Amino acid sequence: MAGKTWTVAVRRRSHAVEVRRKPWLAIGEVKVDGEVVAMFPAKALSMSLFGQREEQFEISGVPCVLKIRPGMINYDYELYVDGKPV
Repeated sequence: MAGKTWTVAVRRRSHAVEVRRKPWLAIGEVKVDGEVVAMFPAKALSMSLFGQREEQFEISGVPCVLKIRPGMINYDYELYVDGKPV
């Protein structure tokens, strides 16, 4: 599984944000502190046809956005917490 992990501080508390793509199942998951908060279709063809995806979720009431961009071989992930890049 390909993915990325961040550690972010929200309201003076540290949280682990993890994104994983499961290509054989054609899904992706976003987890915060080990709990799934969002799922997205992760078929290579659908991602390349539609370009960038955005998954929105919250950490302790603070809005977060995960931007997912398909590349030639891998995916590029960008995390924004309260509108600021991590």
